[in-house]
Amino acid sequence: MSSHHLLYLVLIAVAGGLSAPLSVIALRNRDIGGALPLGVLLSGVTLWATGKVGELVSSGLSTAVFWANVQYGGVVVVIAMWLLFVLVYTGRSTWVTRRTVVLLSVEPSLVLFAIWTNGSHGLFRTSMGLVSYGSLSGLTSTPGPVFWIHSAYSYLLLLVGTVLILRLLIRSDHLFRSQAIGLLVAVFSPWIGNGVFLLGAAPPALDTTIIGFSITGTVLVVITVRHRLLDIVPMVREVARDELIESMTDAVLVVDQRDRLVDGNPAAESLLGGEIREVVGRPLDDAFPALADVIDGASNGGGTLQTELERREESAVQYYDVRVSPIQRGFGTLTGRLISLRDVTDQRQREQQLAVLNRLLRHNFRNEATTIQGNASLLRADVTDPDARRRLETIERTIETMIERNERFSHLTDRLKESDGDVVDLAAEIEELVASKRRRHPEVAITLDCTESAWVDAGEVVVSALDELLTNSIKHNDTERPRVTISITSEAQGESDAVRLRLRDNGPGIPDHEIEPIDKGTETPLEHASGVGLWLATWIVRKVNGSLAFTETDDGTTVTVQLPASQSPV
Repeated sequence: MSSHHLLYLVLIAVAGGLSAPLSVIALRNRDIGGALPLGVLLSGVTLWATGKVGELVSSGLSTAVFWANVQYGGVVVVIAMWLLFVLVYTGRSTWVTRRTVVLLSVEPSLVLFAIWTNGSHGLFRTSMGLVSYGSLSGLTSTPGPVFWIHSAYSYLLLLVGTVLILRLLIRSDHLFRSQAIGLLVAVFSPWIGNGVFLLGAAPPALDTTIIGFSITGTVLVVITVRHRLLDIVPMVREVARDELIESMTDAVLVVDQRDRLVDGNPAAESLLGGEIREVVGRPLDDAFPALADVIDGASNGGGTLQTELERREESAVQYYDVRVSPIQRGFGTLTGRLISLRDVTDQRQREQQLAVLNRLLRHNFRNEATTIQGNASLLRADVTDPDARRRLETIERTIETMIERNERFSHLTDRLKESDGDVVDLAAEIEELVASKRRRHPEVAITLDCTESAWVDAGEVVVSALDELLTNSIKHNDTERPRVTISITSEAQGESDAVRLRLRDNGPGIPDHEIEPIDKGTETPLEHASGVGLWLATWIVRKVNGSLAFTETDDGTTVTVQLPASQSPV
């Protein structure tokens, strides 16, 4: 026996040795989509390899024929299970029904019957012989008509499965592309070997198909272990996406590259005025002209898009947040667009109500408070009673405080609306802010601990929030020697950097009923924060992707503000 024949025998043993444990793994995980047909497929490879080894070590023609027949028990299983596995793996599990399995079992059953009864009709093998390679032997035969029919059928199933895998390769992301490429290698390897054998390029009786399956086993091991073939399958993702879109309350539409409707979910039917199937294939500007107009008016060249649709029905007005995302396949090819519409009517109405209330508070309140303040001032000249004058002074101070608070509220709400995201040196901004506070409040000892620049990607808006926090610390500090200490440090936070500002004071502290609503993000009748400035400061910090925390200490309060760090713009 030559080294080539020994290598051939080893490769066959490898094919069976790899397929057997993989089939056990797959069958144990048969609850995962595609695992059951893959397990049966690998069991077929094992049977095929076992039969081939038996044929090679046979001592007579009848024994070789027996083991050759055993091989085909694995061959026909491999073909059928390959297609079932691909159907499930690529998300077409609804096609795998009892009827499909029965139909796929017809051809293997007929072929096996023809093989085991070949001696009486010769339809699979017209003649047979035994060829010797040293201590090894192999069966040679002249193929009959059933053999060629079976070969054509096998290649047809292989072609169908390969096309489905290729479509998955084009559509899927990196992880699933790795799986799909591995599966293509796994399926092409044995059939290239089979082509070599059928063309007569290999020695008689040495079927190179099984060598290809040794490569198949190796590839399946790699993508099972490295790319989690049985743990993560596209079918699960496709089914989950379908279920999610079907159950969404947002309307979802899909259009092709020519803006023709190709799909939609049940929530979109009320907007279209009929079932999805009735409008599929129609242009968007025909099925939903109002939507087509707003998308075209806000188009930005085929990329992602966000706009708003106002839809009037009799006396009612509905507002929708419209988002358009391109659908791309392999090589960045644009195949369509996904359009989602969220009903934001209630949100718009609340925004309008808040805008009216804000205008009343900011403008009407100031005018009326100024009127009260002016009349109180006029009354003071006519009032001689000391008690009455003190009450008038109290009224004036209260109105002055209310006007000042209204101005601060207006300033902070205006800053909250800003989308300023410029990079600023927080250390320099705070240093300027501290200098201003020292001039206005010389009685407060304000210390700033910062020796280097601290760039943050938060913009000027965050300085207003820090101004409010510092003002709050100074204003409510009623100790004999009030002091405030500010420190700024840059710290690593996982994969990104952050700038941390700590503001410590020796005041009475912020009551729990003031802090708890802010931490929870909501207020209740029994638990509310009276200081709207703290709310606005918190909103601003969170708007720039920062965080804010309050900590009570034995001698005051510590406010910790963390902001995303940035590189110096210079």
